[in-house]
Amino acid sequence: MKRIFIIILVVALLLSGCAKSESSNTIKADNITIGYGVSSYAMFGADQSVIDDLFNEFNSLSFKKTSEELDLLSAFHVSFSSNEKGVKSFWVDKNGVFWLGGKTQCYKISTGTFDYEHLKAIYQESR
Repeated sequence: MKRIFIIILVVALLLSGCAKSESSNTIKADNITIGYGVSSYAMFGADQSVIDDLFNEFNSLSFKKTSEELDLLSAFHVSFSSNEKGVKSFWVDKNGVFWLGGKTQCYKISTGTFDYEHLKAIYQESR
């Protein structure tokens, strides 16, 4: 009887660990900062709908490594946070080359689309 109880306890703990892993995919952002590669101006904050749209658009993407280089002159740095803690960040240039999570390895989108011009318009309208 004691063994059955221990087995049930172990299974329950393993299943609860799995549930936590899945719930981490439901991370939300409540703030955004957008900087432009060659500008001293940075955009801090936006309407929650703008944050949600960009966050969801980025989260829907899949990436593959590329040998193309990021064009820093046209790159935007986007940083999402929640409760003043960073949750995701990336750089993207006009050619669709990304740096992800603070690393300088270059990626291109393998699945999905990202609207660079829309991001640029959000940044420019905030000035």
